Amino acid sequence: MKRVVFPFVEAGFGHIMPMRAVCEAFKRKYADKVEIIETRFFKELPSGGGSLPDIEASFRKDVIRCNKVKGYGKAEFGLMRILGTPLALKAVYRLNYRKVLKPALDYMEALNPDLVFNTHYATLYYICETNKAGRTHSKAVAYCPDPIIGMQWDLRADVVCLSSEAGLEKAVAKGQFPREKLRYAPFMIREEVRNMTEGRPFYKAKLGIPADRFTVLLADGAYGAGKLEKTVKLLLESDCEMAVVPVCGKNEALFEKFSKMAASSDLKPNIQFIPFGFTDKMLELSAAADLFIGKAGASNLAEPTYFGCPSIVTLTALPVEDWICDYYVNSVGSTQKITNLKEVRRLTEAYCRDRSLLKPFEDACEKVRDASGAEKLADMIYEILNEGESC
Repeated sequence: MKRVVFPFVEAGFGHIMPMRAVCEAFKRKYADKVEIIETRFFKELPSGGGSLPDIEASFRKDVIRCNKVKGYGKAEFGLMRILGTPLALKAVYRLNYRKVLKPALDYMEALNPDLVFNTHYATLYYICETNKAGRTHSKAVAYCPDPIIGMQWDLRADVVCLSSEAGLEKAVAKGQFPREKLRYAPFMIREEVRNMTEGRPFYKAKLGIPADRFTVLLADGAYGAGKLEKTVKLLLESDCEMAVVPVCGKNEALFEKFSKMAASSDLKPNIQFIPFGFTDKMLELSAAADLFIGKAGASNLAEPTYFGCPSIVTLTALPVEDWICDYYVNSVGSTQKITNLKEVRRLTEAYCRDRSLLKPFEDACEKVRDASGAEKLADMIYEILNEGESC
């Protein structure tokens, strides 16, 4: 029986969430036909009796630096452009992360895959390297959750799936990949959304928010960095009647600070302040919101958009996020990019007073309302696994 490997990597939840969605869909459809291996890749590396650096922690720190330090992420991508993808990847994985290189390659070989499905570029690099060395003979398939393929994706991949058809054509025009290596799959909205049909008032009620209260959801990625705190503080000063719902993710210090503010007698009576830390309720929160404000992460924008919730992007920390933002602003039309937080507050108050102003953005959300991505990609993986075989 052929073996398909799903390596999970946490470096912001934009990698974990699509992997989970596709893996679950693939298991439902093909568990009786294929041996399926799920692995928290970097947590399960063989240490050889010694200790290994926490590479996922390093990935997370890099994400946080990109959000907090202006220009840091764009400088990283600028350096990659200068070096070119093959040399840049070699520098990253053979120099910067050299201590985990041998364990990662050994583990990839030990998995003995016929196909590895990747949502993170590190595992894609490792399977391409073991294939090159003849240690594995696996198909290397990647799903890029962004609308354009960045330079961090190994050019040796057999197939790269992308959530934007325009992005596929740009990748061909730039000479990144030949067209036959590229395939389109709708963005990986988690399949739980199929059962979430009760409507916005229902999900507001679950949060204790009146059905007619304007609700603003805010998030700056899994680590609650970026402009989240400043934006929240500005909205809490508003005289409009609204619910302000920030999600701090793994930023425990910020969640603790917001929780104290929510319990304070200083909170204005017209504001309902409901902070969350790390939560599994993002879909419910997106379904309850009238407006999303935050950074241009792939899931950050896709999930509110699915529920017809327009977005305001306040931060793009990486070129990838510039592309995501451009897609939702100019191709979809559901989003505005506004980096001046006082203007964000002014617009939010305008929408709160007159919700009809949001109608064009809400209509635009319908253009990308598709929950079939995980299932379509599961079928694609099975097809790729068996390509080239006679019936």
